[in-house]
Amino acid sequence: MPRAPGMLPASSRIMFRRRIVIVVLLTTLSAGVAIALELLRPAFYVQAEYRLRDLLTRSGRTTPVNSDLLFLAIDSASVPLDPELDLKGLLASSVGDPASHRALEMMTKPWPWDREVYALILERLIGAGARVVAIDCLFPASATGDEAFRVALDRFKSQVVIGSTFVSPEKVDRAWKLAKYLPPAETLIANAVGDDRVGFTNFLTGEDKFVRGAQYRFALREPESSTATYVSLSARAVSKAGHPELVPKDLAEHPIRFTGPPRVGFQPRSVFEIFVPEYWEHNYASGEFLRNKIVIVGAEGKWQKDELATPFGSMPGAELHLNSLNALLHGEFLKELPPLANAAIITLAALLGAAVCFGIRSPWLRLLALGAADGAAPFLALWFYDHPGVFLPCLGPLLALNSNVLFCLVSDFTFERIEKARLRSTLASRDDLTHMIVHDLRSPLTIVIGYIDALTRMASAKLNPTETKYIAYAQRGADNMRDLISTLLDVGRLEAGEMPLRLEPHDLNQIAREAATRFTPLLKDRTFHCDVSPEPVIVSCDADVIRRVLENLISNALKFTKSDGTICVEVERNAADVTISVIDDGPGIPPGQHKHIFEKFGQTDSGAKQQHSTGIGLAFCRLAVEAHSGRISVRSELGKGSTFHFTLPISNPTRTSKSAHASAVPATAHVLR
Repeated sequence: MPRAPGMLPASSRIMFRRRIVIVVLLTTLSAGVAIALELLRPAFYVQAEYRLRDLLTRSGRTTPVNSDLLFLAIDSASVPLDPELDLKGLLASSVGDPASHRALEMMTKPWPWDREVYALILERLIGAGARVVAIDCLFPASATGDEAFRVALDRFKSQVVIGSTFVSPEKVDRAWKLAKYLPPAETLIANAVGDDRVGFTNFLTGEDKFVRGAQYRFALREPESSTATYVSLSARAVSKAGHPELVPKDLAEHPIRFTGPPRVGFQPRSVFEIFVPEYWEHNYASGEFLRNKIVIVGAEGKWQKDELATPFGSMPGAELHLNSLNALLHGEFLKELPPLANAAIITLAALLGAAVCFGIRSPWLRLLALGAADGAAPFLALWFYDHPGVFLPCLGPLLALNSNVLFCLVSDFTFERIEKARLRSTLASRDDLTHMIVHDLRSPLTIVIGYIDALTRMASAKLNPTETKYIAYAQRGADNMRDLISTLLDVGRLEAGEMPLRLEPHDLNQIAREAATRFTPLLKDRTFHCDVSPEPVIVSCDADVIRRVLENLISNALKFTKSDGTICVEVERNAADVTISVIDDGPGIPPGQHKHIFEKFGQTDSGAKQQHSTGIGLAFCRLAVEAHSGRISVRSELGKGSTFHFTLPISNPTRTSKSAHASAVPATAHVLR
């Protein structure tokens, strides 16, 4: 039964259905695995995700630095203060200010300082107009100078914040349920829980010990008491600066957008400078520089090893508080997508991979599309990071997309190899069967041809014209069948490189004239031009094989040329080869079918519909010409006819095919037909 137009062959339909099933299964598997990893978040997966996010953080937009924030560092230049500075007159210059001179003298002592220093720091900063001073230091036990410090804390109660911390017996930052609250000493603040002068200094870290966000509130149930809510140092500072509405009310960790690399956005200033008259006048404009500032006083980090890892590198804890403060003042919080949104994006990525697999047949174009999607993903994630401030899932969608496309490619290649192996096996079986049938047909066909020849010779005088015509038809049919059998056998031998060729110098013009003469009785109303010069064109070739090539091309032109059409044979000599062309004004061949017509059993759509061809003749032509180290091709357009031309080299080149042994065949060798 003929196939309906547009319907795929049965084998193609089976492959298509199989491909759909495979793509659907792989899409489901890829999306499911990626979503499971996203939800379960094992260590290797979450660390890879963090690394990709850190790349976005470093590549994306940073938060501008708020000019009202100041980092006053307890650094290696301040602890302990070098007494030799007096050689430069710095300490001597403070003699006129007893408080400054006393602070500098205490700073020359080993760490930890007398706590009276902090009282003097508060008096100097707040007295100069600082809005809030937050001291990122811990004071868990009583020490010298507590009374002076306590008085300053009480005096500047509305403008000061000091640090507290949570300690864990396992030293695991995220195990806060196991933590214990460590407040300042009672000699400083009698009841630190709930006191707005105290803020915890802890930062949550990821499993890779990186700080990427801040938690501004924390709830902890104290033994034999109700649950208490604690507020961070930066949240306390913002509230005392007059912006309590900026502090999040929830207990969640908020990813923050950093201001950039450490010690760049907030450059540390040595704390001892505020007590040296020259520095105070030059660097702080005698205190005017501090007016309305929020000052964080804390360790610079290196000397006290008070540094934490961030996406930008190791950062002092005080600078992390400044970044946290900066995020609060600007509202620059990054948003994490909820699990359902993450799962939806991963599923969309897997579906995109399925669309690529369905929409693109070429594996190389599929890989190119995958590379384009992978290349676009970072820019898309970076845009969402810079503008809406959203962290898109990075690893999950890429895993779903890439695994889907690559798995589909592997399955396609596997099925293609299986189908090709099956096809090769089928073709080999068909060729074996064809050769067996062809060989078995030759003997009875030879007997038929012999009896027809005998009948023609013995009874030609006794036959009437009609009977003579019928015998001629039978003779022609038998000859055509013999030629077809010979062509089938020769195609097989040419493919195997086992057909001997008798190479001798021959005149291609003469071969063309003889071939044209044979078809003269079949022209009817057609016009036939044999455009060859009288001068011989000598080429080393097997004359019988080349004649059969030319006859096949002319016969093919006759089949497809209308009754009043024109056929032309041309022989053109070039510098290194000779080109023989057969030109017709038939219906032409679609460009998409040019490469198929020289294949074995290859036919054009029109030839298959009209059953003009078995698809063997042109395959024989190609193999025969290539065995002579030549080339054959076609130039054709629909409605403009066709031109078949083949070239043969003038010299006899050294050939590398299996048929090369033909050059050694003696001139008297028999050529099978």
